[in-house]
Amino acid sequence: MDTHAARPVLWPEIRALLLAAMAVFTYTITIGILNGIDAIEFDQRRILGHVHGGTLGWLTLAVFAASLWLFGEGKPLTQRERMFARWLAVGAIVAFAAYVLAFSLTYGNWRPVLGTISTIVIAGQFLWVLARARGVELGVPHWGFLAALGTSIVGGILGILWGLQLATGDKYLPTDGEGAHPATMVVGFLVPVGLAMSEWAFSFPHPPRATRLGIIQMVFPFAGGVCLMLSILLDIVPLAPIAILLQIAGMGIFIKRMWPHFRSVDLMQPSPGRHALMAAIGLLFVIGLAQYIVIKYEGDFDLAPENQLLALDHSQFIGLMTNSIFAMLMAATIGKRGNRLDQVIFVAVNLGIIGFAAGLLSDATFLKRLSTPVMGAGLYLGLAVYALRLLEIQVAGVLDRPAAQGAPGK
Repeated sequence: MDTHAARPVLWPEIRALLLAAMAVFTYTITIGILNGIDAIEFDQRRILGHVHGGTLGWLTLAVFAASLWLFGEGKPLTQRERMFARWLAVGAIVAFAAYVLAFSLTYGNWRPVLGTISTIVIAGQFLWVLARARGVELGVPHWGFLAALGTSIVGGILGILWGLQLATGDKYLPTDGEGAHPATMVVGFLVPVGLAMSEWAFSFPHPPRATRLGIIQMVFPFAGGVCLMLSILLDIVPLAPIAILLQIAGMGIFIKRMWPHFRSVDLMQPSPGRHALMAAIGLLFVIGLAQYIVIKYEGDFDLAPENQLLALDHSQFIGLMTNSIFAMLMAATIGKRGNRLDQVIFVAVNLGIIGFAAGLLSDATFLKRLSTPVMGAGLYLGLAVYALRLLEIQVAGVLDRPAAQGAPGK
């Protein structure tokens, strides 16, 4: 086993968030497999529970854990900061799980109520990160997390308004403006944080100080998310292609900066860097597909076929974000070099998402049905392996060090 990162100060909170994220994602994967192989036709409630189990339960809880690690190190934590982080972790786990349950079981007021609580928790996390940023040497991943968490507050508010509109029948958003919520959360939240976590895999756990070019790289996708939100919310169609161009610019800078790291990745060897490389490839595909949809349908995503939107979403959730999270989990638990289990996880997840997206885009039902269980099995195995490693860390003494220290491991 390779040498890897020392246990961070907020390790109990980080581990609790990651284990909770895995538990919710297990439910999400199960719904996805049954739906993907057309074994069960779920109603809209279960599908929305599946979607939010992935975005909130899996991705956002993992982002919370990563942000506690990134911003919790450096200057010593005060007692108030430590307590606030603990309550935020508990609040996020309870609120997000309840919100996913509300989507799975109800159409009524519980959705906006729990959406409001969840957004308050996200705002609290952003404020905690913002306060810590004042005394921490910021790397490019730090800037990505700041942009993503700030954007997610706006996305959460839009989600609350949409939930109120569905529950009461009253008008809280402009006509056809409900698409601004998922667009903001997907483009404005997931792209910056996906880039941040992908880059972090190569300098885990302490990224170097951000360069000006690195900061600009994160500004572009953040601005792109804002443009896309305004385009959909206010029906300003010309803003949609501008949003995609900003994403392309940010991705171009990212590839230029990270190219030496990507070139060093051995695709035959299991490593965090390999997952990070696949995350970058996944984002390239997402941006390309989004640009195609914008051009073909003149910026109106409502006109795009459902299979293209599903391919876009799953490529981002699995290809980009899950690869990024798995890179972090590998680096945190086993180090720079994995084993045969990590090999199986990587192959199954990435072959599965490639086949799944190809099946959707080509309307090849058999390919979608074949790829779904392969991807699902890889995800199940990944969650099981990383959960066991997280649980074994303290027992085995791996990563252990005095909690008050912030120095990196050997």
